[in-house]
Amino acid sequence: MRRLLILPMLMVADPAAGQRLDYRPVSDETLATGPRLAYRTMEGDHGPAGLKLQWGLLDRFEYAAQRGADGYAWDFSALLGGARDRLWLGTSGEGAAWTGPDYVELNALYSRAVGGDWDLNAGLRYDAQSGADRGYAVLGAQYDDDRLWLGTFAYLSHKGEASARLAAYYNLNLVRGLVLQPSAELDYYGSDVPELGLGRGFGYAEAGMRLRYEIREAFAPYVGLSWSRDLGRTARLTRAGGDDPETESLVMGVRSSF
Repeated sequence: MRRLLILPMLMVADPAAGQRLDYRPVSDETLATGPRLAYRTMEGDHGPAGLKLQWGLLDRFEYAAQRGADGYAWDFSALLGGARDRLWLGTSGEGAAWTGPDYVELNALYSRAVGGDWDLNAGLRYDAQSGADRGYAVLGAQYDDDRLWLGTFAYLSHKGEASARLAAYYNLNLVRGLVLQPSAELDYYGSDVPELGLGRGFGYAEAGMRLRYEIREAFAPYVGLSWSRDLGRTARLTRAGGDDPETESLVMGVRSSF
């Protein structure tokens, strides 16, 4: 009898009853605006990114043993912001050992990533030196692929003095932790500026070779050689002031990145 009762029940049951869903009609407004997500989207390359620290680099913090008075120098930079719109900050300077700095350079540049490891820059630079401070407007470009860094900049001072700089370095990995870094810089001045000891034309060249051991990225001691020379009209002004236009140094210092 149980088999006979089950058969009529199966014949009466609706096979689609268990598949019914509570569909609601979709309005034209919902179709136009799109569905609402239950999560917040992350800010992408085109959104505001704040001033998040991308990296900091103390490329040089060194003591220089040379003819005459020994010296010291530093070069620090940091990048803040997002994937495309950033703020590049930099400071560098030098001085005679055990004294205050003779020259300090400060940079604050808007940096726009344009692809291919290139950034375009625009901003301000300020030079502090005894009795002859200068402010500059800056336009430039930087290339950085972690091994090669290349920077090219044009400057116009608040007194109308134009100049330009081309600088580069390359990180050559020799063996694990041991890195050789050749570097170079060339400066051009658009006019004579006797107040700063600068002559029109190519006025300054610098080259260096530093060998560092990266114990950690944040601590890499190095030794190396540095050569610099005033050129052309600038060299003549340097000699007229009783100084040697050429400097050769044995440098020892530490490099740090984070």
